[in-house]
Amino acid sequence: MEKVGIMGGTFNPIHISHLLIADRAYAYLGLDKVLFMPSKLPPHKAVNELAAEKDRVEMIKEAIKDHPNFEFSDFELKRDGLTYTADTLTLLKKQNPDTRYYFIIGGDSIEYFDKWNNPQKILENCVLVCAPRASEKRLSRPDTCQTVRGVDSSYYEYDYTHIIKKLCKMFTRTKEDGSVFNPEIIMLPSPLVSISSSAIREQVKCGLNIGSTVPKAVEEYIIKHGLYFDPEFEKIKAVQKEYLKPRRFKHVLDVASTAYKLAMVHGINPIKAYTAGLLHDCAKHLNDEEILEEAAKYNIEIDDVERRNASNLLHSKVGSIWARERFGIDDEEIASAIYYHTTGRPEMTELEMILYLADILEPGRELEYTPSLDVIRSEATYDLELAVFHILDNVVPYILNNYKENVCMTTVYTYEYYKKLIENRNK
Repeated sequence: MEKVGIMGGTFNPIHISHLLIADRAYAYLGLDKVLFMPSKLPPHKAVNELAAEKDRVEMIKEAIKDHPNFEFSDFELKRDGLTYTADTLTLLKKQNPDTRYYFIIGGDSIEYFDKWNNPQKILENCVLVCAPRASEKRLSRPDTCQTVRGVDSSYYEYDYTHIIKKLCKMFTRTKEDGSVFNPEIIMLPSPLVSISSSAIREQVKCGLNIGSTVPKAVEEYIIKHGLYFDPEFEKIKAVQKEYLKPRRFKHVLDVASTAYKLAMVHGINPIKAYTAGLLHDCAKHLNDEEILEEAAKYNIEIDDVERRNASNLLHSKVGSIWARERFGIDDEEIASAIYYHTTGRPEMTELEMILYLADILEPGRELEYTPSLDVIRSEATYDLELAVFHILDNVVPYILNNYKENVCMTTVYTYEYYKKLIENRNK
C-alpha cells in the first residue's frame, strides 16, 4: 500500500516551516511522497487576503522544485466552491483505495479539530498527523493545555498527548458490522519552528525582509509580482522620500522596522507600531519658523523652551496632526505615540514606549551621551520600562548639564517617573 502525505492549506505564502514539517513527515513516517495541495476557497480564510491562485501555485512549485519527494497537487483547485478536507479525503480514498493517506496539520489546528467540517469522515479516510509548533500562546480552551514551566500562569503550551487521547476517544465508534473504528492520530516529532503565513504577509506589507522565513525563490517571486505589498504604506514612503533628506528617510524606515520588531516581541499590534514609526518624523524637515507656523495653525500650545527649540521639540506634535490630516491615519494611539516620541511622558502606553525606544535604538543610532545602546537594545526586548529608564538616565543628566536654559520639563518629569518606578520594583 502506497503511503502518501498531504500538506494542505492556502500556502499564502508557502514558507520554510511547511518544508521542514513535510521533510520530517516523509522521513519519520516512511512516506513514498508528500503532496502539497493548496485550497481553492477555504471556508475559514478571508478571501481578500488570499493571493491569486496562480501565484500561490507558482510559489509552491518554486519552493519544492529541489525536493524530489515532494509533489504539487491541484486536486482541490479543480473543484468548485468551498473546499472541505472531509470531501477531499473521501474523494481521494475512493479514487485510490490502495493508498494510505497521512493528512498533516499544525499543532495550532488540532485544538479545534473536533469543530472542523465532518471530522469523523476525515479520520476514517486518513491518519491524522499533528506537527507541533514552537510558540506558546494563550488558549481559549484550557482543557487542552498545560502551564508552561517558568512562564506566567496565564500562558500555556499545547498538551498534545492530552488532545490526541481526547480526540481518539471522541471519534472511536462501532461500525454497522460490529467492528470498532479506532482513529489513528500521530504526533510528529518535527523541528519546533514558529513561522506563520500571516506574519510573513505583515512583514512584506511593512517592507521588512522575509529571507529567513521563505525560500529565496519564493521571496523573489513575491517581490517581482508585488504580492502582499500595502499601497498605502508605499504611498506614505514615496511622499516622505520626496521631502526628507536621504539620511532622515533611512532613519524613518529603520525606526519603523525597529518599532515593528519590538511590537511583535511584546504582543502589541505591529502594524500600528510600524505606522507610527513610518510617520514619527513626517514634519521633521520644517525649520523653526515653519514649525511655529504649523503649531499656530493647529492651535498647539507651546512654552518658551519649545519656542526656542521649535524644530526639535515641536515636530512630533505637528507630526501627530499631519499623520491624520495629510496621511489619513485616524488612530488616536498612533497619534499619541508620535506626539510623545521626542519627549516621552510619565505612564506611557506600550505603543508610546515602543516608538520612543525605536527612535533611539534603531540600528543607525550612535549617541555620545548613551554609550550602552546595545545593552539597552537587549533590555527593550524583554522590559520596555527598564529600557526607557536607562535611556532617560543617560539623556536627562546630559541635557541638564549642557542645555540648562533649554530643558524640556516633560522629559525631566518622565525621567523622575520611570526612575521611581524602577526603584520601587527593585525594593
